[in-house]
Amino acid sequence: MFDLAVPRFFRLKQRNRSCRIIILALCCVYAIHGYAQQSASTQASAQDEQQSAQTVKPVTTTVVVTGQAPDDYLPQENSVGSLDNLPLAETPITVTVMTRDLLNDQVSRLLSDVVKNDASVGEDYAPVGYYGDYQIRGFTIDLATGFQINGMPVAGEQDVPLENKQSVEILKGIAGIESGVTTAGGLFNYVTKRPAVVKTVELATDHRGTAFADLDLGALFGAQKQFGVRTNMAGEDIHTYVESANGWRGLGTLSTDWKISPVAMLKTDFEYQHKRERSVAGYQLLGGDEVPSLSSVFPSVMLGNQIWSKPNIFDAINTDARLDLDVTPIWHVYEQANYSHSLIDDDVIYPYGCYYEAACDPTQGGTAPPYFFAPDGTYDIYDYRDPGERRYDSTGEVIAAGRIRTGAIEHNLVFGGSIFHRGVYLPGAPGPDAPDTVQDGAVYTYIGSENIYQSNVIYPIESPVQQAGPLSIADFNHQSAGIVQDRIELPERVRLTAGGRYASVSDFNYASARGIWLPQYSVTWSSVNNLMLYGSYSVLLSLGPQAPFWAINGSAYLAPFFTRQSEIGAKFEPGQKILLSADVFRMRAPFFYPKVISQPDAFCTDVTEVGQCFEADGHETHDGAEITAQGKAASWARLSFSAAGISAVSDDSGTIAFNGKQVINAPKFKTTLFADLAWLSAHAPQWKGFSFADFHLMPGWSYTDRKFATRDDAVSVGGYNLFNIGASYHPGGEQGRVAVHLYADNVLDKRYWKDTGASYGDTFIHLGAPTTVRLSMQYKF
Repeated sequence: MFDLAVPRFFRLKQRNRSCRIIILALCCVYAIHGYAQQSASTQASAQDEQQSAQTVKPVTTTVVVTGQAPDDYLPQENSVGSLDNLPLAETPITVTVMTRDLLNDQVSRLLSDVVKNDASVGEDYAPVGYYGDYQIRGFTIDLATGFQINGMPVAGEQDVPLENKQSVEILKGIAGIESGVTTAGGLFNYVTKRPAVVKTVELATDHRGTAFADLDLGALFGAQKQFGVRTNMAGEDIHTYVESANGWRGLGTLSTDWKISPVAMLKTDFEYQHKRERSVAGYQLLGGDEVPSLSSVFPSVMLGNQIWSKPNIFDAINTDARLDLDVTPIWHVYEQANYSHSLIDDDVIYPYGCYYEAACDPTQGGTAPPYFFAPDGTYDIYDYRDPGERRYDSTGEVIAAGRIRTGAIEHNLVFGGSIFHRGVYLPGAPGPDAPDTVQDGAVYTYIGSENIYQSNVIYPIESPVQQAGPLSIADFNHQSAGIVQDRIELPERVRLTAGGRYASVSDFNYASARGIWLPQYSVTWSSVNNLMLYGSYSVLLSLGPQAPFWAINGSAYLAPFFTRQSEIGAKFEPGQKILLSADVFRMRAPFFYPKVISQPDAFCTDVTEVGQCFEADGHETHDGAEITAQGKAASWARLSFSAAGISAVSDDSGTIAFNGKQVINAPKFKTTLFADLAWLSAHAPQWKGFSFADFHLMPGWSYTDRKFATRDDAVSVGGYNLFNIGASYHPGGEQGRVAVHLYADNVLDKRYWKDTGASYGDTFIHLGAPTTVRLSMQYKF
């Protein structure tokens, strides 16, 4: 049996290392303070020179760079949810923006670090060492279309780097007119940093020994400073809390701004990231109806670990360009295009099911479902190798925006068009002359069985060693759309918006859908200054999911489907210091699940015996309420707060046990709070040259309600509270050269199950991370 003393000693050892690194951090802060004090006056003059040099404001509809950015959590602009650059406080949809300051304070490296700030977002199969998938408002995000950079879709099968990002935007709900055919719950958009005069180096570590370095350089050129460049070069030696899951990555980025003329601006971005890391697989329910005991499983354990297993290799390229033209003082046109490429060698020892165990084998009297772990904790492990996975997204878009006044009414018009291509290439069928060791598709070979309560068993690799089939097309999707919108300004501060996309979709895996109108309507009323009330209605088309391999229609792609949404809400921005928003919504979409059938139906026409067919049967209705606050609550307090209550219920399906039940992995309630508190006022005393006015304390807390792991709600994982704590030191304040951040996640070392997502129809559960302490130092030179 597994020695329980070992994990306890491991956790105690990690806590001791946490204390040592905290002491080291405080020593570093005190040591660098003397130099920071000496350079304060020099830095003030250097900042004045830098601000005067940046006199050219780029033409943009997203983020405008005008000198020194305020150190604030209050987002002013967003690049999703508005085709003509409405301020965030005036957009009739729900958007959460995590600013660069917030990312720095939390020492964020991955999207999984960022989404903790939004209660409507959760992980949906985002293991250590692999790219993550997420859900928004209870709907799983489509990797093909649910992730964007600067408003353009990118291949989501990657960990998009954060080093060159100014903010991360989370659009919640439907915004099909801006984003086209995408996922129902919303999308993530990364906004890149723009060129500016900047020279910054960041060094970081954590209590497990991770080493990180990033160099951020930017400059403006030309007689009028009309040309700018910025680059980030970063490297990270990754040490995780899971055994044998360490890795490394390297990053290079380049962005340019060229003010071609007073009315034309060209912006480009390029980023390349190479990453190598072992992937950590999740657990499954025992016998399909029992969650493993948290006291008997440990986050540090990698299931199925074999010494000959190779790391996953990720190579990702994302590039885009945008040309903005002020055709007239009231008409603006922009053209943009992008290309995103993700290349993956997927290697993992995959723990899955119990097909080779007597308890799951019907021929031996077994009754447990074979696609879950066995009731006693035994599971099968497979050599899974899928080399050369290649996915790409490419998009082109042209948009014109302007206004026309007719008497007291003003029409803000937007029209244009877009095209989108998505390609997926995976190992396929071998040729007729291929050797027997070449598989039809990826390598997926059984190598042995293990038990979650026992130590890993060492097995040799299969003999002879298998090879994946040759690369072939697995999916190709083409979308084209015409876009039109009219935002009408009426008297009494009333605004009506009517628009939509006329979309055409064709796909390699199903019949084409032509001439689909996707409407989006809204009405807003600003009764008093800084307060807006709104209501909206939208229809969205999403790409269909893929059936699990063990279903009757295994691996088949289902047809696209519609989601309809109604939402009402309010936004209030008192004093332009903090943005408060609240909304209630209803979303309705088809309910997808493996349905037990014995006769052919529209989804499975070839049925020889009772089995499960993955299909759309019934609906799931998501009713929810959300509250968010971002910005300065007081002169000494900045905060990011979010709370969401969501009833995501399946109904009208042919399986009575699933009707009226909360859907898998969607908590009914979740809240998150993060604050940056000035330790003392600006007149705080000093201690041996240390000013407490430059020291900030950053507490954080989140609560997640229980999540269901089966569609009949019979099995769930418990809810949990997580507490975080951080501190920052900025000698010289915002004008200082040095910034030090110390941040600890899950300081009470809470053991919990973080998600119960159904990936491709299979249910996996993942353990949450233990205490993690990160230290970062930034220096401007």
